Amino acid sequence: MVAILLVSLLPVRLGAATSPAAPSLRTLPNGLRVAVFVRPGLPIVQVQLEVPAGTAAEPTGAGGLAYLTAQLVRQGTTSRSADEFATELDTLGATFAINVTRDAAQVAAGCRVAEFEGMLELVSDAVVNPLFSSDAFEAVRRQVAGQLGTRAQSPAALADERVNALAFGAHPYAHGTLGGIESLLGVTRDHVREFHRDRWRPDRAVLAIAGDIDAERAFASANEWFGRWGGRSVADSAAPAPSPRTGVLLFDLPGTRATEVRDAVVGPGRGDPGYPAWMVAREALEGGLLPAGVHATLSPGRQASLLVVSAVAVPESAAAVAGRVRAALKAFAASPPVGDALAAARRRAQGVWSLSLETLGQLLATWLQGDAAGLPAGHLSRMPGDMAAASLADVARKLGGGATLLLAGPAERMKGRLAALGAVETLTPEGGLGVSAAPVSAEQRRRGKQLVALAVTAHGGAAKLQAARVSEIDGDVQLNMAGQELSGEVRYLRVDPDRLAYTTRLLQFEHRQVLDGGRGWALSTAGDSSALIPSDSTSLESLRAVFEGDVVHLLRAASAPSADPVARGTGELDGRPCERVEFVAPHAGPVRLSLDPTTHRVVGVEGLPTPQGVWRDRRLWSDFALAEGVWWPKQEMRDLDGERIANTIVRKLVVNGAVDSTLFRRPIVVRGEVRGVE
Repeated sequence: MVAILLVSLLPVRLGAATSPAAPSLRTLPNGLRVAVFVRPGLPIVQVQLEVPAGTAAEPTGAGGLAYLTAQLVRQGTTSRSADEFATELDTLGATFAINVTRDAAQVAAGCRVAEFEGMLELVSDAVVNPLFSSDAFEAVRRQVAGQLGTRAQSPAALADERVNALAFGAHPYAHGTLGGIESLLGVTRDHVREFHRDRWRPDRAVLAIAGDIDAERAFASANEWFGRWGGRSVADSAAPAPSPRTGVLLFDLPGTRATEVRDAVVGPGRGDPGYPAWMVAREALEGGLLPAGVHATLSPGRQASLLVVSAVAVPESAAAVAGRVRAALKAFAASPPVGDALAAARRRAQGVWSLSLETLGQLLATWLQGDAAGLPAGHLSRMPGDMAAASLADVARKLGGGATLLLAGPAERMKGRLAALGAVETLTPEGGLGVSAAPVSAEQRRRGKQLVALAVTAHGGAAKLQAARVSEIDGDVQLNMAGQELSGEVRYLRVDPDRLAYTTRLLQFEHRQVLDGGRGWALSTAGDSSALIPSDSTSLESLRAVFEGDVVHLLRAASAPSADPVARGTGELDGRPCERVEFVAPHAGPVRLSLDPTTHRVVGVEGLPTPQGVWRDRRLWSDFALAEGVWWPKQEMRDLDGERIANTIVRKLVVNGAVDSTLFRRPIVVRGEVRGVE
């Protein structure tokens, strides 16, 4: 856990004078290729190991297997338990993280140069000797199920995944990283072992090392700790060409407040001579050719890349926004930038490329990406020149050939407004976002409104709930993560409207997430090193869901005139009888409230329903205290998939107190150091 948090906190810059020269290369007898970038400077070294075990290598019907396997690699070895592995990492001051892309699984680690051999031995043990215990398998599978549930509540995440699948069609790049609930339930521990046996082998793997380390020392250590790694990976199956579904596609997400718009076009692979032009095209689009609030991303792969133009709109305006996005791409296709406009886009692309090589980790990841695509060892130094010579004519022709236009949002609110876009094909959501699909009677709706009204009164009344505009909660939290119990502190500061500062302190780490209206960010601090991460649309939705997850905002949402609460009868919650009412919260999605039948207070909040009607996320509230006329829970126990993951005890509760506005000012972080606020 600690090592995962630390991996992003090593912002070791290469320096402006450092050129991305080709690495020293050597191949071990078992076929493992080792690349060493000697970078004198800070006494830091980072390594990245890449194996051909990405999502594209998954067998049919086994979506999520690559990710599941990669996460289990760090959950104990034949000689070390997961706890022992984490303890040794912490003792070395080392970081360890695993990532899965379309083409590969990547293990990344970093440490001080003096601890290099010890760190490399741990990495090799994890990769070569994973235990894949039944307990770890079940725990990680539960975690992935939780991630799937969270994704199901995010229209932006669903839109990104669906447009990726639609754009690539039958090509294995269409596979989502996490797969789906059905495939997750079908994966067994034997499947994981077989995937590791077939894909995590040395003959097609690359170990890249960068830092202030002698190349011969690096090669010798690589041979010592990875030379015993054996076996051969299976050959890749022949993949069909990407087969995009073009046209206008509607993905109905009932109950959501916004529509996500995505326009996607498949481009060439990373090793294709035409790929640099797509990087320039992306910068040209971002540089003023797209409407305000619309952004373009380019994700490369070995066999193909994907250019996605994204926007978010009020459902009633989604057709107009999609029309403007489509018009911008058509204008680019008809008249791509030339002259000064093209030169400016080339310069911006070269600047972005330079930023991609700034840190040791970025250098290794960027080099490995090109190496996997078959580029020569010195390809990093060639890219600026390739961009300078790039013509956008081929990109324009591809954009003019048709794109995958997806609108993901509430179809009912877009009805009658999409005709201007042409013929629209409606897609069926997998599981949907609505509450129980059982028929709803007028009596259930009447009783639902009555139960919500009783709960509002029980917690202080509508006037007091509306008057609670600021709340500050400090608490002690006990977390259960992968079988480990960790103690920490948590703080919530909510300020209406839409301002949240959510801070957790655990061991030596502090993680603060901030929502400030339409923008947000996360600041992670470990010791003297900090990292700032701006929130994307998915993170913003998650923060808004946290903001509206307290008793005040939940009851406001459930009692709003537009809400449609539905009574779902009686049941038991943690052995106690309760009455249940369901509604759709603006950002948290479907919510089920459990009310004490005597006091009518909310004693349970459930979310993340599965298509089968199982509520995966559960919070139990107790020990209520009165503050500014509102009854607030002072204890919250949280379960996910039936497992207790957190227990929070409130020790300070202040309502409508003074607000420290500096918490909502975005920090300025320079080379891992906070240098003030904006």
